[in-house]
Amino acid sequence: MEDEFLLKLIRRNISKFKTSSNPSIASYLQDKALSLNKQNSIRTYLLIDSDTSELIGYFCLKIVIIKFEINVSKNIKKKISSDAMKNNEFPSLLITKLARDDQYKGLVSGKTILEYAFSIAYDIYKKTALKHVCVDWYDHFKLEKFYCEDCGFKIFQYRNTDKGKIVSAFYKF
Repeated sequence: MEDEFLLKLIRRNISKFKTSSNPSIASYLQDKALSLNKQNSIRTYLLIDSDTSELIGYFCLKIVIIKFEINVSKNIKKKISSDAMKNNEFPSLLITKLARDDQYKGLVSGKTILEYAFSIAYDIYKKTALKHVCVDWYDHFKLEKFYCEDCGFKIFQYRNTDKGKIVSAFYKF
């Protein structure tokens, strides 16, 4: 009974989730995240306001092997790890999505949500020695400022796609 109530509450909150700066992030949560979570493809974490039971934000995590683009320098590969330099790839925890509901803008920072993701990543690192966390984003100065200047990620590669240039950055414990 309690699980049923909780599931209804989660579905209601997810259906109301809005991110005007990037509506596809809200659509992903509403249409894909939970089913991918159920399939064990990703893990979706919801941040809930304990006072109102409203959804503040969410992020998704996935362990992946990151392959370097051809133009990544030896120096950058070496900064990531000697194994990355040798193998031209490295294992990482990828933050596939990270978003905050519009109603919490100015109340809860994106950095607060990312810090929660980091706390989980750090726990994984302590248990498994998986020391890299990566993020990708479509090239935009605000996202670069957020991830690199505000949160300590280092850009290691760019790649062009049909939808635009994707920036990849890493954080190392």
